[in-house]
Amino acid sequence: MIPEIFKENLNVNVRVFGFEVNVDYCYHWPSISSDGKEPLAVHFEFRSDSKIISSTGYKSHFLFSSSLKYCEYTSIEELCTAIGEHLARENGYEPPEPEQQLSLF
Repeated sequence: MIPEIFKENLNVNVRVFGFEVNVDYCYHWPSISSDGKEPLAVHFEFRSDSKIISSTGYKSHFLFSSSLKYCEYTSIEELCTAIGEHLARENGYEPPEPEQQLSLF
């Protein structure tokens, strides 16, 4: 069963590697079928003034709603941030790692 916290439509602001990203999260997309089954897909629209998500700052992303059954995220914000970080890496962004940062000493 999909956790209730994911069964809503929500617009959230998250930070993806420090960049502000607005996400329009739609669980009921396209809609619940007349037979009462869960919707097949969840739709995310990512928008950012920076190009962190894509070369245009906009990315539309779908996932099968069944993948939410066993996920470990505790909020839609966590889920959107994780997917945003995945999209950023896919777009060529490489977040700094502690061993790559310069030291003053």
